[in-house]
Amino acid sequence: MAHRIYLYNYDQKTNQTFDTHLGEWNYEIPLLLYPLLTEGIHVQGVEFFSNKEQGIVQLRQFFDLLADTYQLHYKKAYYEPVNRMFEFLEGLPYDSFVLNATDVFNMNEEKHKVQAKEWLEDIQQKSVCYRKALEAQDLALLDALFLPYGYSSFLEILETDWIEYGLGYFEEHAYKKISATIFEEAGKFGLKDAKGNILASAIYDDIFEADYNYNISVVQKGDLFGYLQGDGNERIPAIYQEASDVFDFAQEPLGEVKINGKHGVLKIYSNSWLVAPEYDAIERVSYGFLGVEKDGKFGIYSDEDALIIPTEAESAYTYDYFPELFFTKQKGTSKRRYYTKKGAYLGDFLEGSIVKSGACFWIKPNKFDQKGRLIDKVGNLILAEADQLILADNFETLAIRKGKNWYIYDSLKHLFLLESEFITKVKAASNVWLKNNAFILETVDGLGFFDANSDAWLIAPELEIKQIHYLENGFLSIQRTNGYQLFDFEYNVSSESYDYISNPLNYRPDEGLLFLYQGKNMFRLNEDKSIDLVAVTEYGSIYLDRYSFRGKDLEYFVGFYNRWKDQVGVDPEQFMDVESIKRMAFEAKGDQLYEEALRLFELAAQKDDIDSWVEIGLLLTDPELASLFDPHKGIVYYEKAAQKNNPVAWNNIGVLYQNGIGHSFDIKKAMQAYERSAQLGDGVALSNLGDLHYFGEHIAQNYDLALDFYQKAEKLRYYNYEKISEIFYQQRDYSNLLVYLKKDYDQSYSGIYYGIIYEHGMGVKPDLKKAIKYYEQANAYANYEYATQRLVYYYGEDPAFRNEKKFQKWKSFAEEHGFDIDTK
Repeated sequence: MAHRIYLYNYDQKTNQTFDTHLGEWNYEIPLLLYPLLTEGIHVQGVEFFSNKEQGIVQLRQFFDLLADTYQLHYKKAYYEPVNRMFEFLEGLPYDSFVLNATDVFNMNEEKHKVQAKEWLEDIQQKSVCYRKALEAQDLALLDALFLPYGYSSFLEILETDWIEYGLGYFEEHAYKKISATIFEEAGKFGLKDAKGNILASAIYDDIFEADYNYNISVVQKGDLFGYLQGDGNERIPAIYQEASDVFDFAQEPLGEVKINGKHGVLKIYSNSWLVAPEYDAIERVSYGFLGVEKDGKFGIYSDEDALIIPTEAESAYTYDYFPELFFTKQKGTSKRRYYTKKGAYLGDFLEGSIVKSGACFWIKPNKFDQKGRLIDKVGNLILAEADQLILADNFETLAIRKGKNWYIYDSLKHLFLLESEFITKVKAASNVWLKNNAFILETVDGLGFFDANSDAWLIAPELEIKQIHYLENGFLSIQRTNGYQLFDFEYNVSSESYDYISNPLNYRPDEGLLFLYQGKNMFRLNEDKSIDLVAVTEYGSIYLDRYSFRGKDLEYFVGFYNRWKDQVGVDPEQFMDVESIKRMAFEAKGDQLYEEALRLFELAAQKDDIDSWVEIGLLLTDPELASLFDPHKGIVYYEKAAQKNNPVAWNNIGVLYQNGIGHSFDIKKAMQAYERSAQLGDGVALSNLGDLHYFGEHIAQNYDLALDFYQKAEKLRYYNYEKISEIFYQQRDYSNLLVYLKKDYDQSYSGIYYGIIYEHGMGVKPDLKKAIKYYEQANAYANYEYATQRLVYYYGEDPAFRNEKKFQKWKSFAEEHGFDIDTK
């Protein structure tokens, strides 16, 4: 579960708190809200207090700077949620904000008071940065704050969906509560603010729930309806027979009303008609468009162009989002009548047969017409009897096949390109380095690359060109009979010829834009378009990440790498960097290829890599690896590493002494080696020392010393929770036992302890029901004789828990595991 901080509104004089928290956030204050919560900030315990009024002033100044910098003042997506946020904040009744950080502070063992002091200092330092940015009117002074979170700008934070330009940081139920509340007086209704001030007198027979965006409610007086703003301003008097909830198409809220039996749509703020009240029914069809009905006939009304489709259709219109067209079904036919959003009639077509293609429409072949055709945005025929159309995303230029020839049509300029060419094949890909409307074309003269935007060949067709491949980062690969050339959209075609050109490794941007192969050499194309030779020492790291290549790129690199290895001969890895050799060694070890792992570790060891000395020691001193077992040689490597103060080597030397491997058994020397390792910070050595004192096999058992070593190991993230729990149980320290039982996150060992302490009331209130539950949990993970004995007793003999079915279950369990239980 995420650890959270919570924000409240509080009155420091009366100790009153707004009746719900305002927001909850992961770990820390959102960067957009620092100016709100740092004015006069001080800490009491785990709570941070700041001045509400001054904070709102600072936040307004900060948001003004954001809006100035990113030109947001007149963008509805920005000012609507931001206005709502400030209305909410200013409507809060109490003088202070309080941040409660208990949940976060509980994550750490450090005292809350210390954590609070450290966090306060951090908040104050950041607040100074915000003040400097506001004084200088320069957001760039705050770049260092958001970059660690992966954001490139404050605008990116603002535009994150759930953040909603800041409003998303606050709880919806909180800002709904702060809005005006409805009160009743003498059977009538009015509005009050959060402090109880009357905003609208109780003169209405009903006030309906306000809308989310504009805080406007439908109100009723007698049998008539109007609109009331949340601040008490009566926007539209109650004079209409009906009124719907407000909605919007542009910058002003709208409301559908009925007067004199007819429907219209009002602009709420200006109290003027968007749609005059002359229709029998109105419905929203899509954003900006209304379906209207008059005398049983249907049409479409646009908020920009008024009535675009007259009320003549026999059935209501529907909006089809994919071709972006309106249609109405036709009686007696499966066809639909289609219109554009400007009201242009395109024709009658089968469902799904019309597709938006650039600035035109493609009518797909169907059961009525075996050929497709292209029409323009007002329905005029561009090309008939067509067989196929290619349209890539973000292209306005189309490729259309008719017979054996392809035609290139610019739908914006309304003209065919390359009319004199006979084009037999077409390939298009979206967003090729943001280069749209570009095609790989095959003509009678060969393959080429055509840019429809400039109506020019970027690569002229040649018969010698075998293929043209799209590469990443704005490049094409031109495959000729004698090799590959590189095409750069910025610098055109390279003069160099290569054996192969590859995309870069995925997720390895530091490896460059492309790889190029030429003979025995591999090259890297850098960000600045320079080309460098890839050093042999790098082959290993690229090979280890080879699966980041795709398809033929992977195949070619692996072949190149294997050819290089064959040329080098024995131990080609010796030319690689140490880290790559070790990674290969660990991969071999993980695959249980121990001899290969030893060979590779020995190569790394020759480069004085201490970790490899330790790994060789492990392999050579493992009795289970019979073919490699050479403990005396392994000890030599351990001792070399130990002389370099390697903690793992010291610990493993201790293991050899303790188990008599390569050395005579010597517990004293084992402990000395463990202690040296522990001094160097090895948690395993601390655990091993703890085990010696815990089990008491070779030295006197001493739980206190064992506990001390285990808890030191715990600080290094080596956990011995089960053994620590047993120590506290044996010492009857039940309060600490409970602490460690809670750390049994997979519930593998705690069940037996919980069962015993709840049965006997050891540090907890006795609870037999819980004890039985935990005994059953214990046996789900292991086979405990004591737990089984108690379950047989309670289910067989205790009147409060007797259960024949469960008794038989646990009796059988006891017999199966040979437990000595008297069931008579």
